[in-house]
Order: sequence, then structure tokens, then C-alpha cells
Amino acid sequence: MHHTNLKPAAALLVLACAVGISSLPINAAPPGAKPAVPVSRSTEPMVRKYSVTASNGGIIPGHIRMRKGEKLRITFVSRDDKYSIRFKDFDVKETLTPGTPVVIEIAPSRAGTYDFRCARVWGVKRLGHNGTLVVTE
Repeated sequence: MHHTNLKPAAALLVLACAVGISSLPINAAPPGAKPAVPVSRSTEPMVRKYSVTASNGGIIPGHIRMRKGEKLRITFVSRDDKYSIRFKDFDVKETLTPGTPVVIEIAPSRAGTYDFRCARVWGVKRLGHNGTLVVTE
């Protein structure tokens, strides 16, 4: 078996690359490249994501927190039955079935505490709220 000493060849290649690169200005683009476009900060609000699971007539988690100005994206998933999802203050009403997630997006413009319900469609609805959304400044 014949081994070739590659160290001198590798050193020569590194030296050739260094000389070629060092002759370009630091901010220079390779020939034929498009000019760089400055990156601007997005004006889109931050999206806060939650996943809520409905099971046995209840939901987990039942308490959601966010800041005013953020967008809220909640993915509801049913483990056992058909549920009605309702955010009365945001005019949201959806039906959730097992195996088909429902995504709701809202962007509260005011701080406060808002109730939401996730009740079984066929059963007796709970008398009180079963979820709370807290929006802080």
C-alpha cells in the first residue's frame, strides 16, 4: 500500500486561497453576485403560540397569558368528543372534532381578562367559564 504525503500540497492550497481572498475588500461580493439588501425589522407583531387539549369536558391549559400587541395563535385538539369553542369578546365560535385540530388567531388591542369556553356539543354546558385569557400591558 502506497501513502502519499499530502501536507505540503494542502498547505499550498490553503496559501493560494488565502492570497486570493485577502486581495478582495472585506465587504466585496463575488463577481456576478446581487447587491446585499439591508435587513429591516418586521413590523409584524410577535406570535404567541399555545396548544389546548379538550378532554373529558375540560381543557388543559385553562389559563393563557400574553401581552397587548402580540398575536395569539391557539391550536385546539380534542381527545374524545365534539366541542364548541367560543371567545365571546373576539366574536370567535368554532367546532372542534377529534382528529381535526382547530387554529384560532386573535390580536387583543386592550389589556384585560377574557373568558373562553370549550364545551361538549352534546352535553350540558358548564355554568362558569372554563378558560381565561389574560392580556397584560
